[in-house]
Amino acid sequence: MKKCNKNRFEPEKTFFHSESATATVIGAVLLLGIIFSVLTIVCVGYIPEWKSDAEYSHMGDIYEDMAEVKSKIDMMSIILASNPNSSYLKSPNPSSSAPQLIISVPFHMGGGDLPLVGHIKSSGSLAVNRENCKMGIVVKDPENSIVYYQLINCGTITYNSQNRYYVDQNLIYENGALILDQREQSVMMLYPSIRFSRAIDNEYSVPKYNVSINAVRIFQKPYAPPEAVSSNTGCSLRLTGIDYRLYDVGEDLARLELTVYTRNPEAWEQYLKK
Repeated sequence: MKKCNKNRFEPEKTFFHSESATATVIGAVLLLGIIFSVLTIVCVGYIPEWKSDAEYSHMGDIYEDMAEVKSKIDMMSIILASNPNSSYLKSPNPSSSAPQLIISVPFHMGGGDLPLVGHIKSSGSLAVNRENCKMGIVVKDPENSIVYYQLINCGTITYNSQNRYYVDQNLIYENGALILDQREQSVMMLYPSIRFSRAIDNEYSVPKYNVSINAVRIFQKPYAPPEAVSSNTGCSLRLTGIDYRLYDVGEDLARLELTVYTRNPEAWEQYLKK
């Protein structure tokens, strides 16, 4: 009797063990569901914002790189202007025998990557003379006769971003100005070296002005096509300052016409109105 009673309760113990295993499986499935839900929320709701912030920070680095390009070109212009031998060269395509200043500017081409969650970088392209920019200067005397005329092919240095989350931006250096082009709107971030100041003259009632125009010309090898680099790693831009020319058009002048031919007319218009 005792032996039969012992065997009669064995199926009940097996049933209890089976119920415990089912609870463990259900708990594991629920835990995995919670984990996948959290990962889905992070991937959909948070990672795009983190990536957008990272690419925004990267565009700040690119702006600093382009601002350094302008700063280095301005410094080279000042140094060349102080060198009396820099005006000896008259060729439109200066040779290597001319006095030269060489400076390299590093560029952070790609960025916006995040550890573990977003290791893919955005990319960008750096180009020289991809876009055209010209400046026309016409000076007339009181009789409306042209005293001086010059059309300068300024050239450009452009960076075009290829972001994945943040809005794309184009930074353009042309004729001493740094311009931000975004969503078909352009604004001048750094002004060119063009100065207008009122002259002191007590003899005449007609106001007179002093005008200084530092026209910067960007060019590469003669007849070379536009050079461009597209990458998501670092690169550098080599700047060579070659020539500085000073033109004196006289004193008895009545009219100055300054025309800028550019793909960013809004930025130049806002600057000239100021």
